[in-house]
Amino acid sequence: MKVLFVLYSDLLKRVDLQDKLEKELELVKKLIGPDSVYATITSEMKHFFDIFPDLVFIRNDKGTFIYGAYKGLRKLRGNAVLLIDGGVSLTKHKLAEFIRRGKKNILCTGLALIKLVDLDYIIRTMERYKDGDASLSHIMEEVKREYGIDYEMLQEV
Repeated sequence: MKVLFVLYSDLLKRVDLQDKLEKELELVKKLIGPDSVYATITSEMKHFFDIFPDLVFIRNDKGTFIYGAYKGLRKLRGNAVLLIDGGVSLTKHKLAEFIRRGKKNILCTGLALIKLVDLDYIIRTMERYKDGDASLSHIMEEVKREYGIDYEMLQEV
């Protein structure tokens, strides 16, 4: 499983973004492993290269969440992916719960676990919305409607 932190332009307003990412990155490294962590960043976030040298960075040219998720998922084809919205707080409990339920696609506020076999269908659907402002839950509903791929929607973990 690979982990993708999606960072986008709206997060630049947060003063605690760097501290938050440092804590969450340590948590993810402990539970999943250090070689499996990726992040999409905008051009305004280039200073993260020096701060997080162990992250693999993917460009988010448009600066939106959906475009960053789309680019990251395309790069991580061939793996199950835990998608994390950089603006949502991640806890050890929430992360462990997602990993434990890893047999199906799961969606929760700011988090998504996408199985390898369904990844291409999700990417194909995201491609249509990458320039818009659709939400991830809307995209997953489209995937379910078009391809019959089901997912579990968690209220809050």
